[in-house]
Amino acid sequence: MDPTETDAPPSPPQRPGPSGPSAVQAPLPGSTTCPFTPHPHEGIGGEILNDAESFQVDEVPAYAPTGEGDHWFVRVRKTGLTTPELRDLLAQAAGVDSRDVGVAGRKDRQAITTQWMSLPRAPVDPEHERVQILEVARHPHKLRLGHLGGNRFQVRITGVQHPERLPALVDLMQRGLPDYFGAQRFGRYGLYDGLRLCADPRRRVKDPKFLASVVQSAIFNLWLGERVRSERLHAAIEGDILRKRATGGLFVCREPEVDTPRVLAGELDPTGPMPGPKTWAAEGEAAQAEAAALDAMGLSPDMLKTLGRFAEGTRRVARIQPDDLQTEFTDPTTLVLRFTLPKGAFATVLLGFLIDPTQPFHRTEEVEG
Repeated sequence: MDPTETDAPPSPPQRPGPSGPSAVQAPLPGSTTCPFTPHPHEGIGGEILNDAESFQVDEVPAYAPTGEGDHWFVRVRKTGLTTPELRDLLAQAAGVDSRDVGVAGRKDRQAITTQWMSLPRAPVDPEHERVQILEVARHPHKLRLGHLGGNRFQVRITGVQHPERLPALVDLMQRGLPDYFGAQRFGRYGLYDGLRLCADPRRRVKDPKFLASVVQSAIFNLWLGERVRSERLHAAIEGDILRKRATGGLFVCREPEVDTPRVLAGELDPTGPMPGPKTWAAEGEAAQAEAAALDAMGLSPDMLKTLGRFAEGTRRVARIQPDDLQTEFTDPTTLVLRFTLPKGAFATVLLGFLIDPTQPFHRTEEVEG
C-alpha cells in the first residue's frame, strides 16, 4: 500500500462482473488508516524468506486429550503443505471423509508447523515425505475450529538493517500492540465481496459467513486505528466494554479514572466491535467511536441487518502482547524471534510492526485460530 495515502481508505481494485456497492480497500495495519503507534516510528528492516525454515509454528492446544473416547487426536508436523492438504492426506490414509477430520486452526503453507487434528477412527500414517505423526491419543469428541490456546512461533528475519532499534521496539511490544486483523484476513477481494453480500443477500456466494466476518474485521480495524491515533489504546473510555485478562469477563467502564490504571497495568483490555445482533454494545463516548467506524464503512441499516444474518457478533480485544518473547542475532543481520500469541492474533501484525511499520505485511497464508 502506498504510505502516502490519506486517512480515508481508497476504493479497491474493481472486480469484473456486475457492479456492487461502493467499497473501501481493506484497512490494513501499517497504513495510515491503521497505525501501530500514534506517532511515526521506524523498524529494523529486513525480510522473511518465503521458505519453510524461516517460519515455524507450533500449535498450543486448549486442552489435552483424555486418553479415552470415540475420536483419535493426532499431533502432526507438516512442511510446505496447507492444513486442508494435510487433512485430505490423513483422511485418505484412514479411509474416512475429510469432512470428518477435525482441526483447531489453519496453518501457513510456507512453514514448518505442528498442529492437532482429530479422526473418527485410528489414524494411519500417510507415508508422505512432508508429514510426520508425532503423537496419538483418544478423546470423547471431535476437534473443532478455535479449540486451541494459541500458537508458538519461531521466525527468522534476514537482512536486518537497524539492529540498534530492536530494544525500544521490544519494549513497545511488551506494553501491547494493536490487535489488528492482518492482510491475510481480507484477501484481494474479500471486503469487496463481503460488502456486495451485505447489499444483496440474494446473491449466491460460496461462504457467506466468512465474507460477513471479513466485513466485521474491517470495521474493527477502522475502530482500532482511530483508537491508536487518539492515543487511547492503553486507556479506558467511559462506556468501553473492558475485558479482564485473568478471567475473560466483560464489563462496562463507568469510571475511566479507576479503570485506566488497570489497563496500563495489563489487568484489563479495551475491546472493539465485531458487529452483529449478539455484540455487547458500548455506551456513551465509547459508543460514539464505534458508530463512527460503522459510518466510515458506509453500511446502511439494511446492510447491517444482512450482516447480522451471517455473523452473530462479538467483542475483540484491542491489544496483543507476545508471551515468552526471545530475540537472538545469529549473525549481525539475521534475527531469530520466538514468541507465543493467543488464538485469533496475527503474527504478521507483530512482524510488520518490527520490520517496517509503514507497510502492510503480507505472507502467502496466515495462522488462524
